[in-house]
Amino acid sequence: MSRSDLTFLPLPAAVTHLSHWIAPHIPAKLMHPHEKMSDAELLAVALLQKLHQVTYFSRWWRFLKLNHFPHFPSQPQARIRLARLTPVVERLATEVQILDFVVVDSEPLPVSTFKRAPRCKFRGARHGFSTAGPVYGFKLHAWSALNGKLVKYEIRPANEHDFSVLCHMNVDWPAYGGPKQIGDKGYQSGTCLTPPKVNAKQVDPRWKEEYGAARKCIESAFSVLVGAGLRWGQVKTYLSLRLKVALGVLAHNLKFIDLSG
Repeated sequence: MSRSDLTFLPLPAAVTHLSHWIAPHIPAKLMHPHEKMSDAELLAVALLQKLHQVTYFSRWWRFLKLNHFPHFPSQPQARIRLARLTPVVERLATEVQILDFVVVDSEPLPVSTFKRAPRCKFRGARHGFSTAGPVYGFKLHAWSALNGKLVKYEIRPANEHDFSVLCHMNVDWPAYGGPKQIGDKGYQSGTCLTPPKVNAKQVDPRWKEEYGAARKCIESAFSVLVGAGLRWGQVKTYLSLRLKVALGVLAHNLKFIDLSG
């Protein structure tokens, strides 16, 4: 079964099928009598919110309780349990694999509008700039395979330069088979394949026109994440931001995973 099939299934069937795939990846624990649903079911519901592109978790939870799952716990309890499952979601979201090429790029993760930034108390948020303009918050830095699957990502303050974060991410570069990295002009270096600048005196002989077309895979992936709610709603803690990003990346990568097992 593919990711698209999940969106056409009745919601109870989709939750059951997705939770069966998630369950083996969750550490065993004692099921307390007061828990009205398993951790796997809870994660399945959170992922289906992203797949159905419902704007707010509160609206999605209320809809499910009224129409399909009246036995579900309260929304605050569900949020607390989801926050505790953040490391599990992050492990499921990406996987190490051998690749010949990866495309690198970044996407802004604002936690406040730029005008309200002086009054924002979000720990770790910083002023930065992106192609969309100034941003206050963080940036999502990612590697994408040529098929559009996000294979690695980092969340860093918005003031950190893209190339500096790439150098940090490259610590794991050998584990991915030492792939060639394709980036935009902000990544120009001896280690990254980038297009020439307009005023460049010398053109990198390694650059090929097809590399420019290959960059569209990560741009499309970021577009899907934004459309599924990457910037929707308000997050108040870094943990909640990690959870939002991990759920979005995992929901996107489901299209590359065989869910029949």
